[in-house]
Amino acid sequence: MVLCFFHGVAQGKAVLAPTVAMRLLRQRQQPIEEALSARELEVLTLVARGASNKEIARSLHLSEATIKSHLIHLFGKLGVSDRTAAVTVALERGLLRLGT
Repeated sequence: MVLCFFHGVAQGKAVLAPTVAMRLLRQRQQPIEEALSARELEVLTLVARGASNKEIARSLHLSEATIKSHLIHLFGKLGVSDRTAAVTVALERGLLRLGT
């Protein structure tokens, strides 16, 4: 098995270690992420438009702590760890529409 791995690498093929391949396979087999709430989508839309937490809080009449909480929850649901990744994933999955 190890020889096959190194043989493939030597031939310039894209090769994944079996442990990595299994992890990717398990992730693909998991159910689609939990749906974002209407409020989470509102927050994420404002993030996508470049608003800071403070601006979002002011706009939605919420505290900054509440905005941070919404962000943490939607990061978990989307499987990301930052604002940019959240917006990117949401756009890729058609969860956000940023029209005029």
